[in-house]
Amino acid sequence: MVFPMTDMFQKFGLGVAALLTTLSLLSGCAHFTVNQSRPDANPPVSLNKPDRASDLLVVAAFSGGGSRASALALGALEAMANLKINWHGRQRRLIDEIDLVSSVSGGSFTAAWFGLHGGAALDEFRDRFLYRDIESDLVKKIINPLNWARLWSPYYDRSELAKDHYDDILFNKATFADLRRRQGPEILINATDMTLGDSFTFDAPHFDLLCADLDSFPLSRAVAASSAVPGIFSPVTLFNYAGGCGYQTPAWVGSVLAANDDEDERLPLARKIAAYQNILERPYIHLLDGGLADNLGLRAIIDRVRFHHRVGFADPSRLLNDEIARILVIVVNASAMPDVRLNQRKNPPPVIDTVDIATTIQVNRYNADTLKLFREAVERWREAMRVARCGAEHCDAEPEFYFVNAGLQHLKDEKERRFLRLQPTTFSLTRDAVDRLIAAGKKLVLESPDIRAFLDSVQ
Repeated sequence: MVFPMTDMFQKFGLGVAALLTTLSLLSGCAHFTVNQSRPDANPPVSLNKPDRASDLLVVAAFSGGGSRASALALGALEAMANLKINWHGRQRRLIDEIDLVSSVSGGSFTAAWFGLHGGAALDEFRDRFLYRDIESDLVKKIINPLNWARLWSPYYDRSELAKDHYDDILFNKATFADLRRRQGPEILINATDMTLGDSFTFDAPHFDLLCADLDSFPLSRAVAASSAVPGIFSPVTLFNYAGGCGYQTPAWVGSVLAANDDEDERLPLARKIAAYQNILERPYIHLLDGGLADNLGLRAIIDRVRFHHRVGFADPSRLLNDEIARILVIVVNASAMPDVRLNQRKNPPPVIDTVDIATTIQVNRYNADTLKLFREAVERWREAMRVARCGAEHCDAEPEFYFVNAGLQHLKDEKERRFLRLQPTTFSLTRDAVDRLIAAGKKLVLESPDIRAFLDSVQ
């Protein structure tokens, strides 16, 4: 069908069409990265490393919150790099004893970088990511005519463009196989399944459900999914190959679903397993920002402990190792606060401010529930380890547990706390704000009474 065009469009329209046609030919068929199928189980990440204490477990969780969260997490890691522990007469940096990091959204950038490079490249992360105006970088790529042909494709969108940018500045096309080969801590990057409303973790258990290969999956794409804020970024899509490998649905799933008992802690996992095994209804999995399901990254840890114990999954991760004498969990929480100054203005706030505030309120309320759930799960965790050591008989063999809540809301300086918690949830902060957030992350860990109690126990 031919539509009438103005003289101006006639003058320039053919030139633009020719340009786009040429760009399409040059760029080829634009398509997002398709996750590969796998005929067997994914190799698990073992945390039994010879250079770490076998009877000490250190876990970190990095919250969401844009660059605010990335910078606060970096500060916490720098604090752990400065802390020395004396374990069985051997002096070690605390950062070198980290076994597992679970992350969401903005915190996933720091977690993935740390997983790839360890504690030796923390300063480099500032220049490569935190000091950059990531949002301006992405806008420039969107308005660049060289990207128009790809962006017009239904298979290449804003999240794919962001993923390519993250590869350019941070990850250099690294995959989860690179993480595993490095023999560092296990990195759990968390997104949200937009139709299940449940978290999706980029790890072997979840990819086994899809009969998909984790090793070949780009780290940048996992981070893009974890930080895919609705309305700003597009969902990240995975192909579901369920039924194409040797995965067997556990026998208990059917009985748990039939009982449909909301008090059964296995019910959410049973629903997730059943959903992903139904490939006719779910041939594709669409993922958004991990903060929609859990903005602290704690639920992935809870599920690891809960289901290894209750369901009988193999547990190479040491979370239930009966040798462990002490467990240290550090939660880095970059929660923001609503800007009440909006109440002093007559006109309603802009859409972007409205979305940010609405998300902040809901996330803060949800964070409190998650922290309560985690504290309850800790007691079951300790009980599971006692049973692993003593069997059904009672014994005093539970590990000592230390929980550090390094949240911005716990900063003592009221003026600094307010300034940092009012920083927008964006990937574009001033250098001053970044430096102050890093300093706050350090302070929250170093001045925590719980970290002091832990250090006293190991000296």
